[in-house]
Amino acid sequence: MPVSHRRSVSQHRTARRAGPVVVGAVTVLTVSLVTAPDPAATADTRAVPVTVTEGTNLVAAAAPDGSVIIDLQGQLFRVPEGGGAAERLTTVEAEAAQPDVGPDGRIAYQGYADGRFHIWITEPDGSDPTQFTDGGFDDREPRWSPDGSTIAFSSDRGGSYDIWTVDVATGDLTRRTDAPGQEHTPAWHPDGRTLAYVADAGIEAVAADGSTRTLAPAPRDEQTSLHAPSWSPDGEHLAHVRHTDTRADLVIDDRAVTDGEDVFLFPAEWLDDDHLLYTADGALRTRDLTTGTTHDVPFEATFALPGVDYRRKDHDFDDRSRHAVRGILTPMLSPDATQVAFVALNDLWLMPLDGKPRRLTDDRFAEINPVFSADGRYLAYAADRAGTPDLYVRDLRTDRERRVTALDGAEVSPAFSPDGTRLAFQDQDGATYVLDLDTGAVRELVPSVFGPGRPSWSADGTTLAFAAVKPYSERFREGTSQILTVDVATGEQTFHAPGAEHASLSTRGDDGPVWSPDGRSMAFVVDSTLRVLPVTADGTPAGPARELNGEVADAPSWSGDSQDLLYLSNGELRLADATTGAARTVDVPLYYRPDTARGRTVIHAGAFWDGESRQLRHDVDIVVRGNRIASVTPHRDGTRHNGPFVDASDLTVMPGLMDSHVHQEYESRFYGDRQGRVSLAYGITSTLSVGDQVYRAMEDRESLDSGARVGPRFYATGEPIDGSRVYYNFMRPTTSDEQVERELSRAKALDYDMIKTYVRLPADRMRTVIDTAHDLGVPSASHYLSPGAHVGQDGTTHLAATQRLGYARTLTATATSYGDVAALYGQGRRSVTATLFTTDFLGAEEIATDPRLALYPPWTRQELLADTADNTTAPSDPDCDTADCREVRALQAVADAGGRVVAGTDAPLAYVGTGLHANLRELVGYGWTPYDALRTATVNAAENLGVADDVGTLQPGKVADLIMVRGNPLRDVDAAMHVEATMVGGHLHTRDALLAPYTGDHEPALVAAAARDTGPAPATTVSQRANPDAAARYWWHAPDVVAAAYDHSCSAY
Repeated sequence: MPVSHRRSVSQHRTARRAGPVVVGAVTVLTVSLVTAPDPAATADTRAVPVTVTEGTNLVAAAAPDGSVIIDLQGQLFRVPEGGGAAERLTTVEAEAAQPDVGPDGRIAYQGYADGRFHIWITEPDGSDPTQFTDGGFDDREPRWSPDGSTIAFSSDRGGSYDIWTVDVATGDLTRRTDAPGQEHTPAWHPDGRTLAYVADAGIEAVAADGSTRTLAPAPRDEQTSLHAPSWSPDGEHLAHVRHTDTRADLVIDDRAVTDGEDVFLFPAEWLDDDHLLYTADGALRTRDLTTGTTHDVPFEATFALPGVDYRRKDHDFDDRSRHAVRGILTPMLSPDATQVAFVALNDLWLMPLDGKPRRLTDDRFAEINPVFSADGRYLAYAADRAGTPDLYVRDLRTDRERRVTALDGAEVSPAFSPDGTRLAFQDQDGATYVLDLDTGAVRELVPSVFGPGRPSWSADGTTLAFAAVKPYSERFREGTSQILTVDVATGEQTFHAPGAEHASLSTRGDDGPVWSPDGRSMAFVVDSTLRVLPVTADGTPAGPARELNGEVADAPSWSGDSQDLLYLSNGELRLADATTGAARTVDVPLYYRPDTARGRTVIHAGAFWDGESRQLRHDVDIVVRGNRIASVTPHRDGTRHNGPFVDASDLTVMPGLMDSHVHQEYESRFYGDRQGRVSLAYGITSTLSVGDQVYRAMEDRESLDSGARVGPRFYATGEPIDGSRVYYNFMRPTTSDEQVERELSRAKALDYDMIKTYVRLPADRMRTVIDTAHDLGVPSASHYLSPGAHVGQDGTTHLAATQRLGYARTLTATATSYGDVAALYGQGRRSVTATLFTTDFLGAEEIATDPRLALYPPWTRQELLADTADNTTAPSDPDCDTADCREVRALQAVADAGGRVVAGTDAPLAYVGTGLHANLRELVGYGWTPYDALRTATVNAAENLGVADDVGTLQPGKVADLIMVRGNPLRDVDAAMHVEATMVGGHLHTRDALLAPYTGDHEPALVAAAARDTGPAPATTVSQRANPDAAARYWWHAPDVVAAAYDHSCSAY
């Protein structure tokens, strides 16, 4: 039936005014005439037109003239009455969503043009977009009142999500709900006084007098959720959407009126008392509630995607030249300001200022986090020489050292108390401890928190400070990285903003806070510049933070007299006067050469797959000269070989695998030497980081390139560039164009191999990042097909992952994609990483009996065993009813349409090594051929990074990145995990050699290495646990909340 609208058209116009309007404790600035960019101004002459007739998570709003306003891939369109060609109304940069049409035809929507969600209104033709809410909070889901005078919306400006209204004429705000839970998605009753809304898991209503009542109770089944209420014109019925797993139904009152439709989780529009407009199955749909019949309103919308053709970065695989070290990790200034301790090239170094660095360690173990005692005599650090990271204290006068911890987990991030008698430290779960160096007693001070920064002591030794995330609400995980102070005696915790209310520390890695030795200041990095904040003895801010000198900065440390600050600036070590900011460069004369293979190796392969052919070749000799394949020829018995000979006559040689989605430094402190060995043992010859703490990544890349560390070839990057809010400890929050430019200056100086933008960066700043990445010759990716593809981004690191909207435009809540997604990826020639977060196809016995399990840290090993313990049979889903199968089929649709699918894991959020094989197996298990699945980790991965001329296939002249597996992987993809040996650029790593330090007769070598230590025995137990009530006022520090944060994936829902 044609779409009509019950509302009458009025001539009401918005009275625009500017100025502060005080509502309770909230100051609001109504902004008029804030206009998004003109579509014509952003036209790209290389644009690729893509026309779609379906929409994934399409949102619809009926207009008074019978047309329908739709939110399709982040842009608003008008579909004419009865259907047809859609007219675009808003730009990519506006990021308009959740539209609602007022009685006079004007359109309200939640916009993201300035990097926060606010309520906007535009004229019916899309002109004169005007912002109606402002500030550092998010305002979402606008709904016009029946008379058009007021807009209801949800907002987190009150400390949790509540329902608010804004007077359209005056801009005055009124808070309508204030319960401690999450209230959102409002809907007006026809009386114009009552509002329905989602309240946590149920649906409630609030009357004009503030009284509330339940309309639909929370489902007893925790897997079921209610969404998107809307009242019938007579006020007698309530529509909403009920979602459980891969089923979503439109419900009227308590009765589902759909069966088998993929109903999208957005409000249905009542056209009259018997007809509804809603979105489902990729379509605009009307339903007659009397007859039960439906009618789809056809539409056709065209996008213009920018091309992504640019000159790729030159990766020199044959390089043997000398390079200056830029991966200077955690530099620490000595108290007398004469020396610097740091980590580089997989070792610990001590360097006189402007002198020559001296190696303090020279081994394959991983050393991290060096810190001086206040008198400068001792250096504490963490090292994994006993198998997992423990703390060591070195006497710099005698060079004798002792191991001071030997707990079951990883002990990292040591910090000396001012009197030198205690060490604060943290473990792999984010808990903070205090060690008494005299007695060996270990006390847990702070239980596990999510992704904390390194601890720093107050001058009097009574307080610790470190970075921790403070979320805005329980509805969305993001917040700001703030300063958390902890009373050492009681464990009481207090958050402090590092400046203004919405300010955020640049990372929760090595960017502070660092307490000055005199106790009067803290140094930290905000907006990627160094700040100094005056504080009281307990860390309470005593004044505003001041920017030191405007230089891009990371990893600050103080001199003992609190007069100087040492820090990193775009790869240079800088020393600044803490008062004036005047700074100079400290030269670090440290160099390395890439460990490019030499010599000749012959491999006799029983079977051979080059990465291109659909069939194996048999009985061939592969000659490797240096780091490249010289020839692949039929094997001939009796041939004499110069140099090493590898008998792989019972194995299949195939291209090495690339994991195109890792965060290699996220847990590198905890894995230590193990991480690279795990990857190699499972046939991974290259990893691509899509976001890491930058100096850890640079140190890792140089250590691997130089041969100082064992592991795959590493394509490195720094922290993802985020917007005003962050979640992980390695994201860079930004709130201005200038700050984005600072982040990009770091990318240029440190030679990133890709640049990722993260969840909260708005479209216009995404475009800036993408343009810079392409100028550097490297790809840029994000979680967003839209707006990413529309501003030139190469692709996405997931099909669907964490979204600022709370839902994805690529996959519905039932894990279904529609034609718009495949068309945009395919015709736009975009890539998508199949990051599937699965262990389902890893067999319990297979994992339990795999000797390579010894390479994982003990806690990760136990988790992997637990996650696979019930996997006695492979999953089967012939009807593709599960979300996993549906996502794999969606990826197949992308590939069939011409998009590039590459394999990635998000490791270590998924398991390093085994995670890639779990992904490949899931692709095959749900319909892909082994050939196509394997190419996502070989050919496609190389093409995605622009290195396919050198790696990805095995041909004469190509780099010798190959693996030797038992079985035929083209027939059984499981064989790809049965790796016996891995070669990276001509360097051979056998399984036994990789396992040697951690298994059987070789384990005493670890004990012997640790036996060099002198002094009392290390601490082995925690004698006192933290007070569980000390952080009770911070819900996000509750143990179950923290555990869920660690045990998560980047879910879009």
